[in-house]
Amino acid sequence: MTDSIPYIELGGHGEVLHFAHPNAYTPACFRQFLAPFTERYRVLAMEQRPLWPQAQPESLPDWQALADDLIYFFDQQGLRQVIGLGHSLGAVVTTVAAAKRPDLFRQLVLIDPVFMMPPMLAAIAQIPGGVKEFPLLAAARNRRYQWPDLQTAFLHYRQKPVFARFSDEVLWDYVNESFALNGDGLFTLRFPREWEEHLYGQMMGHGGLVWEYLPQVTQPTLAVRAAETDTLHPEAWARWQQIQPEATFVEVAEVGHMLMMERPLPVATLILSHLKS
Repeated sequence: MTDSIPYIELGGHGEVLHFAHPNAYTPACFRQFLAPFTERYRVLAMEQRPLWPQAQPESLPDWQALADDLIYFFDQQGLRQVIGLGHSLGAVVTTVAAAKRPDLFRQLVLIDPVFMMPPMLAAIAQIPGGVKEFPLLAAARNRRYQWPDLQTAFLHYRQKPVFARFSDEVLWDYVNESFALNGDGLFTLRFPREWEEHLYGQMMGHGGLVWEYLPQVTQPTLAVRAAETDTLHPEAWARWQQIQPEATFVEVAEVGHMLMMERPLPVATLILSHLKS
């Protein structure tokens, strides 16, 4: 645990809205999505452990520790009754923190969270060669982490199918906020691939963690699912609705798991409309 957890201010005044970012992305990558919220809220985003100076993956035993970090950060900053907005892993972290410390959160917005069903986790555990051969872990392990310049990185990502729905403006945010110039004159990933792999590996052991905590969530909740998600499967979506029937459940058409990057303004508008109502 660091004495002072780093965070970024996205702008705005008034009631605090906290954004919990996903694995492999820095919070500033989501500027296009978060900007509309600053007209009504003060928008903050704690940087999770992979972005802390000198933090090592071995320092994080499980995903629950990320929720404890968030609780510690809120206490450190004197934050209470915050709107907790989280995406993917960030939505899991927000859920667990809100269940453990309900005084910290007034309302939750959980976007395409990593809520995995036990049978799927069991199937992943049986992969030949072990969990390390799961495609997400292999991709993280082999991810290119350095570029000679940002233009080269942008052109590389521009051709990738996973970024096809990102506008140039959003993709530039991703490139600019994901890499930093190091002492060797190379642009290096700020979110280390070793951390990305570590967090995906923990998903196999702790992806079912949320089912322990979700029944304890008392805050009004907006649940958002991408219609083309590869993360929040229909079985988990249905189970979530059974556990938290009083929540509002919305599915967004023609978007994948990175819906806030693919359609930043429409997704932000949907959430703002819900919060205002």
